[in-house]
This record gives sequence, C-alpha cells and structure tokens, in this order.
Amino acid sequence: MQVSVLVAMLAVLTLSEGVTSSEAGPLPEWMGRLVGVKSLGLTVGVTVILWSLFRWASQRLGARLSQAQHLGRETLRLPGRIDLLMRLVVLVTFAGTLTVGGWAHTVLEHWRLGRYVLIDEWVLLLPFVAMTVVRWACFYPVNRTVREYVVAGQLAEGLSARPVWTRREYLSFQVRSGLLLMLVPLSVIVAWKDVVQLLQRQWFMETAWGEWASELGVGFGTLVVFVVAPALLRRIWLTRSLPAGPLRERLEGFCQRLRLKHRDILLWDTFGGVANAAVMGVVGQLRYVLLSDALIENMSDEQIEAVFGHEAGHVKHHHILFLVLSALACGMLVVVASEWVAIGLAWLWPEDSPLNMYGQWILGGTFVVLVGMWAGVFGCISRRFERQADVHAAQAVAAHGGGSREGSQAGSVTGSRLDVHGAQVMAAALVRVALLNGIPPEARSWRHSSIASRARFLRELATSETALARFSRRLRVLKVAIFLTFAVGAAGAVWTFAVAASQG
Repeated sequence: MQVSVLVAMLAVLTLSEGVTSSEAGPLPEWMGRLVGVKSLGLTVGVTVILWSLFRWASQRLGARLSQAQHLGRETLRLPGRIDLLMRLVVLVTFAGTLTVGGWAHTVLEHWRLGRYVLIDEWVLLLPFVAMTVVRWACFYPVNRTVREYVVAGQLAEGLSARPVWTRREYLSFQVRSGLLLMLVPLSVIVAWKDVVQLLQRQWFMETAWGEWASELGVGFGTLVVFVVAPALLRRIWLTRSLPAGPLRERLEGFCQRLRLKHRDILLWDTFGGVANAAVMGVVGQLRYVLLSDALIENMSDEQIEAVFGHEAGHVKHHHILFLVLSALACGMLVVVASEWVAIGLAWLWPEDSPLNMYGQWILGGTFVVLVGMWAGVFGCISRRFERQADVHAAQAVAAHGGGSREGSQAGSVTGSRLDVHGAQVMAAALVRVALLNGIPPEARSWRHSSIASRARFLRELATSETALARFSRRLRVLKVAIFLTFAVGAAGAVWTFAVAASQG
C-alpha cells in the first residue's frame, strides 16, 4: 500500500513543479468558480462510481469465499489479486482525475493554491485519499471472511485468538499504516521544500546558485526528517513499550548478542489482525523494533526471535541505506537523461516554434519512466535483501541456541554454511506469519517473493556446502553496483547542473 501512496505523491509533486500559478493568465472570478465546481463535481462523481464498482466486486468475492467449504490455496489468492487490481484502478483513476479531469489545472491555476505551503499538494492528493478509503470500506467484508478463516485455524491449533476486528478497527489500522505512515513524513519534507523555495525566490531570485543552494537545503531537510521520523511514526501507529517479562528479557539479550542498538522494543497493537514485525530508524538512539500483538500471541519464543533476527538483519546489512541509494540513483539517472533530452529538443525547436510542445511530454515521460524503473529495480533489490535478512535470522537463532554440528559456529551469526536448525526455525516462522495473515505461502510478492520460495531457499542453503558463500558474494557485488550507480548518477547530476548554469 505504501508504494501506491508514494506513486500518488510523486505524481502530485511532478504536477505541482510542472504547473505553477504564475503560468495561468488572468481569469474572471465567476469563471474560476465555474471551472472549480465542474472539476470538483467530476472528481466526486468518479469516486462514487468507484465506490459502486468496488462494492459490487467485494460482494461477489465475499459470496464466493462464503460458499467455499474450504479456503484452499487458489481461493485465498483471490483477495490479494482483487485488492491489487483495485489499487491499480485507484491509481489510474487518480491520474485521470488530475489530468483529463482537470483537478490539477483547477487547484494550481484557477484556485492558485501553489502560493501556500503544502496546501496545493494536500488538495491535489484528496481524490486519491478518498478513493483509497472507499476501497478499504468496500473491501472490509472480504477481509473479515479471511480473518474468520484464520481465527478458526488458530483455535483449531489451540492458539489464542481475538475476535475479528470491526470495520472501524480495520479502517483505523489501514489509515494509520497505509496512509499516514507515508503521508506524514512526506508532508513534512514537502512543506520544508516549499519554505526553502520561497526563501530562495526572496533572497537569491532565480539564479543558478540560488537553485543549487535550494536543492542542498531540501536535501538536508529530507535527511533530518528521515533520521527523526521513527519518533513520529511510533505515535502514528498504536504502539507501547513491550512489558517487562521473560520475553522482553530474552529479546534484550538477543539484541545484545546481535549488537543491535535500539531505543525501545515496542508492542504494535493491530487489534489482532496482523502478524508482522518492523524496524524503524537508521540511528541507534532513534531506532525502534516493533512486534505486532498477533505475532507475540501466536508464535513460540524461538520463532519470535527468528522474526526479530530478520529485522535485525536489515539493520546489520544496511538495507535501508542501499534501498535509498538505489532509489536516488534511479531518480538522478532519469532526471539527467530527461534534462539532456530537453536540451537537445530546445536546440532543434526554439521557444517560438509552434512545435515547441515537448516540455509537458518530457515531464510526463520522466514520471512514467521513473516509476517504472523504480518499481523494477526496487522490487528486484528488495527481494534479495529479504532473503539476506532471512539468512541472518537463521544464523542468529543458531548462534543464540548454540548452533548445531552441521551448521555455523556456536555463538556466531557468520559461517560458511547455514545451520540446519536455524534454517528450519526461520522457515517455520515464515510459514506461520503467512498463515496468521491469511496469505497462501505460494503467493508471490513484488517486494518479498513468496513465503514458500524463501523457506525452500533457506533449506537449500542449509544442505549445500557452497551455496551460502555464493549468495553472500552476489549480495556484495549487488551493493557495490548500487554504490557505483549512485556515484555515476550524482556525477551526472552535477555535470548537468554545471552545463545548465553556464548556458543560463
């Protein structure tokens, strides 16, 4: 879900940068109102149509799930596929609302909201937020049916189980984890960007060095928000410190063995609806480890340690840093390429040429290429990082438990071969997480691969003498490639800026 929010915000930022209020000619007040009402009415109408469509699809899917005597593998895949299709429909409809529907034109040119800090981005994003909440509200009955199946399985195994969350609890969780998790830090960054650009126009005017100082200021502010965001996000999610007790003591000792610096271990309240864990923060003093309520209530201590070790693996191997570098590298390469395309077209077609319509096409093409490139590269890298974190978790469990004679050395999370017991514990933990979330183990995931393939991969590493060494070598090569690509993109950006400054 966070990917959809990021794409929507990227589209909004692209439009707000490409269309400014200064480009709009004088317009009578009554005509501005008319244009705004027309665009607003169209946006509301499209949202109502989506509500009808999503409700119909959810009812049909819910009826099929209710009629099934057993929710098998193929049946359980349907909710995920339909949900993905709905997300794509929301993004496409939102893009149409912004462009063809005239919502961006109304907000930026006729209402001139670009004059205010952050207001234009929020208003531009409102249709996406409304469509997303409508999708969740319509999809709740399907989610409830799947959750009832999961709860029945928990009770059959003698595990504890909470009542299925209500619609209000479901929407609260989705808004917090699916919208606010991304929108709050992004809004802070965008607000800072608006302030910096406002100061640049007042102090440095439109000089090349003023733009350079502005970019540095925005970059510094983004870095600060990225570092301090965990302290903010822990309050967006419903979290509290994990109570003192045997589990907390065990996990604290686990952190000491892994040398994982953190500020606190948090219990994440999901109303029993989600079994998951997460690590937030790149700085130890502002790093939080989150374990959801369903995870703690339905998994053994060793399995919890395995999930915990997986999250610690992301920190140890600096996955967040390399994902950020890869995203920045893609962005810089695409933007640099688009700038050189613009320079070439400007040389072919002067500004007074009737063929000079390439500006908007380049803007749109840059957005499409950036999203496509980012989606492909990010997914490919993320899947490999997930497997590296799985390996770290298996090694950590083996080290904590003393290891086995066939596996890695006791007390160490390194070794030339993966411990068999650690691999089995981590594989079982992955399968349990999938079942608790109502996800078929064979279901593919863009970011994580399927649970079944990850479990098989761990078992293969544990039964091979050289597989772990080959895998680790490939990951090192991947990280070097990410760093070099980032360096090339940064050098290209500096060179492009220097050329643009010399021409300007």
